[in-house]
Amino acid sequence: MFDLTGKNVCYVADCGGIALETCKVLMTKNIAKLAILYSVENPEGIAQVQSIKPSTQIFFWTYDVTMAREDMKQYFDEVMVQMDYIDVLINGATLCDERNINDTINTNLTGMMNTCATVLPYMDKEQLGKGGLIVNVTSVVGLDPSPVFCAYSASKFGVIGFTRSLADPLYYTQNGVAVMAVCCGPTKMFVDRELTAFLSYGQPFVDRLRTAPCQSATICAKNIVKAIECAENGRIWIADKGGLELVKLHWYWHMADQLLNYMHSPEEEEEKEDD
Repeated sequence: MFDLTGKNVCYVADCGGIALETCKVLMTKNIAKLAILYSVENPEGIAQVQSIKPSTQIFFWTYDVTMAREDMKQYFDEVMVQMDYIDVLINGATLCDERNINDTINTNLTGMMNTCATVLPYMDKEQLGKGGLIVNVTSVVGLDPSPVFCAYSASKFGVIGFTRSLADPLYYTQNGVAVMAVCCGPTKMFVDRELTAFLSYGQPFVDRLRTAPCQSATICAKNIVKAIECAENGRIWIADKGGLELVKLHWYWHMADQLLNYMHSPEEEEEKEDD
C-alpha cells in the first residue's frame, strides 16, 4: 500500500477533465504539497482544488509538455525550490488529433518521456532525491488497437512500452523510483469533443461515440488514485466502467528471459566470454 499522506505530488496535465478530478481526490489524501503544471489555464478549477484542503500548499505553472528538455529543466528547477522534493510525478497530458500526428505524438509520448527524463534526477535516490513513484496516465487504446484513432493509439502504446521499460529492475533497484501506468477507458468529456477518425471510413463510428456509455471523469479519477495507493513497480491498471483492473502482462519475445538475465549480470557474462 502506497500511503499518500505527507507526500509531495507533481501533476503534469491540462488541468481539466480527469486531471482536475484526480487533483481533487488527491487533496482528500492529506498530501503535503501539490504542484500542477498545466497546458490550459483553469483558475476556477485550481480554486476548487484548493478549497478542499486549504492547508495543503498548491503551486502551479503554465507548462508546454512539447517544449525542449532544456526548457523543462528550468521549470523543474523552480518546482524544486517550492517543493523541496517530489514523491509522486503524474503524467497526464493528452491529445487526440488524428489530423495532426506530430502534435499527438509529441504531447502523448515524446513530451511525457522528456518530462520523466527531466524529473528523474530530482527523484533518484542516488542523485538529488529519495526515490518515489512515476504514474503515467494513459488509455486503454494503448493496450488494444483503435481502428479510428490510429495515431492516438500508437502514442498510447508507446507510453506502455516506455513505462514497462523504465520500470525494469535494472533501474528501480538503483534509483528507487517505481513506475506504473493507469489506462483509462473513455469518459464523457472525451467523447463529447470534436473528434476525427484517422481515415474517413471510421468517421461514422467516431460520431456514434457521443452516445456511447462512458464513465465519468470523477469516477475515473477516484480509480486512478486507488491504483496509486496500490502501487507496485511495473504495474499497469485499467480504469474503466467505474472499476479498476490489474493488467496481466505478457512477454511475447521468447528470448526476453535470457536477455534480462544477461542484462542483470553483465560482468559475469563477460568473464565467461573472456574464458
